[in-house]
Amino acid sequence: MNRVFVDTNVILDVLLQRDGFWQNSMKIFQLTHPIARQAIEMLLNLFEIVGIGNEDLRSALSITIDDFEDALQAHCAIKIGADAIITRDIEGFPGIDIAVMTPTDFIK
Repeated sequence: MNRVFVDTNVILDVLLQRDGFWQNSMKIFQLTHPIARQAIEMLLNLFEIVGIGNEDLRSALSITIDDFEDALQAHCAIKIGADAIITRDIEGFPGIDIAVMTPTDFIK
């Protein structure tokens, strides 16, 4: 198996050291290190990464979106003055004053 998708939950298992999960999740990080490094290099060539800090995290907490990951992404989109958020989870961004669209709709 050469190609895997690592869900955000696995990443959070490691970052939050969730009991019963983080040890095996960390092994995934160790196995995918060379692949992850290549992917990060490719992403850095294609996109500008939005830096986040303490105040950004606090601002994201104040956004009325239940899912913190979506709230943080909405905050980052607002921070950079984005015209749209492209996502498969349109319902995950209620009440945001930015267009929210699927990749298919954006391409149209």
